[in-house]
Amino acid sequence: MIASVAIAALLLGAPVPDLALPAPASPLEVYRLKLSVDVPVIVGGGVATLAARFFLKDRIARITCPCDPGRLNFIDRGSVGNRDHTANIVSDVTVALAIAAPPILDLLDIGLGRAFGEDFVVFAETLMVNSTLEQVVNFATARPRPRTYANDPAYLTVADGYLSFYSGHAAYGFAALSVASATVRLRYGEQVWPWVVTGVVGGSIAVERVLAGSHFPTDVAAGALVGTALGIGIPWLHARPQMKQLSILPADGGRGLALAGTF
Repeated sequence: MIASVAIAALLLGAPVPDLALPAPASPLEVYRLKLSVDVPVIVGGGVATLAARFFLKDRIARITCPCDPGRLNFIDRGSVGNRDHTANIVSDVTVALAIAAPPILDLLDIGLGRAFGEDFVVFAETLMVNSTLEQVVNFATARPRPRTYANDPAYLTVADGYLSFYSGHAAYGFAALSVASATVRLRYGEQVWPWVVTGVVGGSIAVERVLAGSHFPTDVAAGALVGTALGIGIPWLHARPQMKQLSILPADGGRGLALAGTF
């Protein structure tokens, strides 16, 4: 429009008006941070994960097999003997993409600035809380993996063979994609397609981990539930007040009250 006005003025011999381009709108900031809490949570989660997985794993893990697969519940029993190497690799790649893609796409969408920084802190905090909780549950339950039940020598006598519940891959995938979906919902109001992507990609990770013999179906189901809960709950705790308004309204038909809200 501005270019058309300038060209018309030139053709008519009139002076070109001074037309300034409108400043681009700043991306909507949807989160409010408290760095005195957020930064220690992120750093603490990273330190706890590194300590548990790389320095203390052999000391605190409990090796309890050979185990009888007949003692497993009927849902999990059929997973013993799974050992699809391709599924194992694909699950690693898929969860890496599920973690890397959201911040990259967010940066491309809104650019480097305050809004992106807030998004990234909430994203990182969600993953670190998930990781810390995973370590606690993994080592507390010390559940043997399906391949450990199958007496696979690569799993039977090592600490990693007893960290089956719950699935970290599934939890990470669902947590990363859920927090990204929550952010898109807050900024743009999208309610469907981000969650479809979360379900499809997260579900594929869960299936791949079962086929690989790394986890039982109940492990990945629990991981999916925990990851999704954190991916929704932590963004909600950080959302700016206007993003999560709750109202008490008369119910339909005038009978009683209803709680309405936006998130």
